[in-house]
Amino acid sequence: MVERYFSIDDKYKIVAGILESASGRLLDVGARDRVLEKYLSSERIAYFSADVNAGHDFQFDLDQPIPLDDRDFDYVVALDVLEHVENIHQAFRELARITGKKLIIALPNMATLSKRWSYFLRGHLGTAKYDLLPEHQGDRHRWFTVYPQINSFVEKNCVVAGFSLVEVHEELEKYPLVGRFFGMLARVGWLPGGVLTDRCIYVLARIPEGV
Repeated sequence: MVERYFSIDDKYKIVAGILESASGRLLDVGARDRVLEKYLSSERIAYFSADVNAGHDFQFDLDQPIPLDDRDFDYVVALDVLEHVENIHQAFRELARITGKKLIIALPNMATLSKRWSYFLRGHLGTAKYDLLPEHQGDRHRWFTVYPQINSFVEKNCVVAGFSLVEVHEELEKYPLVGRFFGMLARVGWLPGGVLTDRCIYVLARIPEGV
């Protein structure tokens, strides 16, 4: 059974909580400024960063096969990364391939209440990641990720990759003053799934061989 949690903490705090008792080698894919490292225990976790840009322990493009060995890291984390990748299914399989124990993936939900309201009022989702500009913007979202589809994508692809989905952490939008009230409504099921979920963080565990 998949455990589902709701939180108004940001993705880094949520992931740090998931890994609170973990030990081993961790690869942060799409690490950018390595924010996650500040939240992790340096005594138990050997942190490594990877990005398409230089200045990291590893530099590679997720649209290509990852130049690392199978199960090279105990834990692999990719937060708000896959939606930037054209070959998203291949990238998912590659992240799973290099993971020995747990793979943690975050995908944004672009159909939250605030984004729908923003589009209704301004014709804009509140992000420039989908804008058609005179010049190619480079870093953009390749996929319009919405709640039911990101759930289905992870659920189906994790099995093919030899993993089981064990936890989903829904990071709720942080509405001033009433955020906790909305969060409570989401927890008890009084709001449609995903309406207030800014992103889902999926915890996948490798299925032992022979099971």
